[in-house]
Amino acid sequence: MCALLAILSMVSCTAESDAIVNEAETSVSLEKSFNASSIDRKMGDKSEVELDELIPVTTEEAIDILNVLRGRKNLTESNSVITTEGAPGQTFLTISTEQCVDNCHFLEFQMEMISYADDNSLFYKSSKTCAKSSTYQWELTGFGLYSNGIDGTYRIECTSYLYFKVMEETLKFVQVPVKLSGIYNPENHKVNFTYSL
Repeated sequence: MCALLAILSMVSCTAESDAIVNEAETSVSLEKSFNASSIDRKMGDKSEVELDELIPVTTEEAIDILNVLRGRKNLTESNSVITTEGAPGQTFLTISTEQCVDNCHFLEFQMEMISYADDNSLFYKSSKTCAKSSTYQWELTGFGLYSNGIDGTYRIECTSYLYFKVMEETLKFVQVPVKLSGIYNPENHKVNFTYSL
C-alpha cells in the first residue's frame, strides 16, 4: 500500500513538473517568436489602454492569435483619405486604414494631418488605434512622418503594442511590439499600410 502511494505521489509530482516545464517553454516561445515582454506595472497608469477589462487568455491562445495576425489569412483591407479645406492654402487630412484578418480580427488606425499648399509641407496632428477584440488591446506609442523627397510621397512609421492579459499560474500583462508602416501620396491622396509583428 505504501509503495502504491509513493508511486502515485511520484506520478503526481512528475505531471505537475511537466506542466510547469511546458508552460515555461510556451512563455519562452511567445517571447522569442514575437519579442513579447511582461509588464509589471498596473495598466491603470496607461490612460489609452483598458487592460483590466480584457478577457484573460492562456499563453498558447495568445500565440495562436498572434500567428493568425502575422499570417494575414483572408485579409481584407480598406484605406481612405478624407480632406477638409481649412484656411486658404490649408487642408486637413484624415487618413485611415481598416484591416480584417481571418474574418475575426479587426484592426483600425486613423491619423489626422495638416497640409500646406504654399510649400507642400505635411504635419502630423494626432492618431488613434483600435482593435475590436475582447482579448487584446492595441496602442500607438511612437510616430514618424518622413518625406521621400524625389517622388513627393511620405513614409509613415509607427511603433505600437498589442496588449494581452495572460492567465497561467498567475495573472500577468504582456505586450507585443507591432510596427505599422504606410506610404501617403499627397498628389492623388492614395495611402496604403502594412504591419509586422
